[in-house]
Amino acid sequence: MLSTGFNEYQRETIMCKRQQAMIFHIPNRVSAGFTLVELLVVVAIIGILVGMIFPAVQAVRESARKTQCMNNLRQLGLAFHNYEGATSLIPPSRAADEFLTWPVYLMPFMEQNNLADLMDLRRPYFMQDAAVIQNEVPILICPSRSLRFSNVSIEESKNGPVGACGDYAGNAGSSAYFPGDLWSMFEAEVDGVINSGLAVDNPVENWLLPHQGRGRYRFADVSDGLSQTFFVGEKYVNVYGAQKGGGWGDGSIYNGDDPECAMRIGGFGMGLARSEDFVLSPGEFPIFGSPHWGLVHFLMGDGSVRGFSTSLDEETLYRLCSRNDGSFVQLD
Repeated sequence: MLSTGFNEYQRETIMCKRQQAMIFHIPNRVSAGFTLVELLVVVAIIGILVGMIFPAVQAVRESARKTQCMNNLRQLGLAFHNYEGATSLIPPSRAADEFLTWPVYLMPFMEQNNLADLMDLRRPYFMQDAAVIQNEVPILICPSRSLRFSNVSIEESKNGPVGACGDYAGNAGSSAYFPGDLWSMFEAEVDGVINSGLAVDNPVENWLLPHQGRGRYRFADVSDGLSQTFFVGEKYVNVYGAQKGGGWGDGSIYNGDDPECAMRIGGFGMGLARSEDFVLSPGEFPIFGSPHWGLVHFLMGDGSVRGFSTSLDEETLYRLCSRNDGSFVQLD
């Protein structure tokens, strides 16, 4: 009897403890998601991180574009030196009015022989194959251009065929000596480097040149020194005139009917453009400029590439654009 009673007491004790455990047991809770406050905090943190990272990413990308732009100009420098070595002349900006421009002359010297073979330097731009002249040369395009404009013009003067654009312009000299009328460009002595050919050297008959066209100058004619003279620079493109010829200066870079598309000048009254909407009307200011904020890249005659601030004073710009002003500019 004692054994049975003791077992009964144990059973009652165990049952009592089980009931107490069931009463006081608190189950574990698993969160099903974020609260609204937690979610807002996470979103705010992500926004702050993006705000910190995005400018840095943009800066890295722009730095890469600047590097590529400078490499383009260096390749052009090699092409100029190889061309002058082969012909003893610097190519003309165009041999005669409406004829092809200096990039076409350089094509065989920048691995563009196939494209050069499809163009006829003895014929004007408007007589070229309309499909051929839409072919762009990669090193003539600044990588920042694709962020703003297309690489093919949308209109040309005299209803000429549209063609490939380009972002680099030959240095046609300073504003102090640049001729004011069309035909004097082919007769007057100017102080640039990439100028229109002389009419006496490039006679045109029935829209045909007797040869492929002759430039005006040799390296020896750059009396200020190759390291002191611009050969090519980034050209200013007005946002209102993008891809337009007829004086806007962004038609096909092969079109010698619009000299502004392949040439620029600088100096007094013709400083470097500081913004993309600097000029609102066509043909007024064929000046140098750049999509790179605050900086314009130039190819010097010795093949080096330098960046100049858009705040460069106009007198210094004049001296660097003129091949024979007789002055020395301290560049370092």
